[in-house]
Amino acid sequence: MKILVVGCGKVGSEIARDLAGSNEVDSVVAMDASSQNLRLLRKRVLGKLQTVKLSISQEPRFHALLRKVDLVCGALPGRLGFDLMTETVKAGKDTVDISYTPRDAFLLQGQAREVGCRVVPQCGVAPGFTNMCVGDASRRLDQMKSVGIFVGGLPEKPELPLNYRVVFSLEDVVNEYTRPALVVEKGKRKKVDPLSGLGYTSFPGVGQLEYFLTDGLGSLPRSYPKTREMHEFTLRYPGHADMMRTLQVLGFFERKSVKIGDVELEPRQLTIERLRGAMSHGSPEDFLALRVEVKGLSRGKKIHIRYQLLDHYNRRSGVSAMARTTAYPCTSVALLMGRAEIKETGIVTPESIAQDPKLFRFVTDRLSEHGVKMKMSTLS
Repeated sequence: MKILVVGCGKVGSEIARDLAGSNEVDSVVAMDASSQNLRLLRKRVLGKLQTVKLSISQEPRFHALLRKVDLVCGALPGRLGFDLMTETVKAGKDTVDISYTPRDAFLLQGQAREVGCRVVPQCGVAPGFTNMCVGDASRRLDQMKSVGIFVGGLPEKPELPLNYRVVFSLEDVVNEYTRPALVVEKGKRKKVDPLSGLGYTSFPGVGQLEYFLTDGLGSLPRSYPKTREMHEFTLRYPGHADMMRTLQVLGFFERKSVKIGDVELEPRQLTIERLRGAMSHGSPEDFLALRVEVKGLSRGKKIHIRYQLLDHYNRRSGVSAMARTTAYPCTSVALLMGRAEIKETGIVTPESIAQDPKLFRFVTDRLSEHGVKMKMSTLS
């Protein structure tokens, strides 16, 4: 296989490094608009790697590059993810994408099936691996009644006042605080305010964390329309949500420009630039806490299935827990595609892949080989 990785930031660089280390991959082409990102990647990866400074907006060169590869892994910010998938479908290339894009990948369903390619959207950690856990649970149950997802990447040594350090695209972090969250309640889909649904939980190995609703269910409501309750929550240290809600109420996340004297500026962009510094303080060591709770019926009995994962910054490689847990589901699915294990064409959801126990086991085994260990328990 010759694989193109588009976007080589914190997560994309680990996608490229992991694929370059696989015996199943002949070569990796890493593409990014940032020379610095590519330079840092070349320091980490030896052999099998070619870097290209290029943007997807440079269509003629990008299309020429697509013709030379077998498969694409997308790791761009959410605002660009759908555009990338649109271009790869035009080129008929199988694609695994991790972007937190708000646009519906199923808009590309007809075209993808017509050209015979496969696209797995939102295949990072959440949405992505969390959806796989739900997919695995669905095959174990006769009826799935509720899904609760709790996930967050946090610094091991938090610093006041935000107690948070950015570990992926800051733009997408802000989207978690501003994008209306799709939930399912009493069998009905609805949008609710982000940062609502505030609560607290104790996570083993971490302690008390707060949680609040975010738009991270991805394709789950579409895949399981009979499930009556579905919610996805982001985990943070207590007090963080109130600070972000204050910024929201004061209009600091607004996209509409305001005029100050002779200058017009967008509050959201100003806030992102100010947060960039504030959310970069402290040491890089982080952890990723994840819990997926699925409840339902099996043979007439109430069953509660829990998937739990706690991963930490890898001090030897210098790779964050967020990058590890986001990259490896993506690379695992890319390898399955290369093996022709995913037969269905068109838009293929992470949860549908995991409904095949062999494929889900392949993903979890690869995560385990990288030291990312998920524990599943069943309660009745």
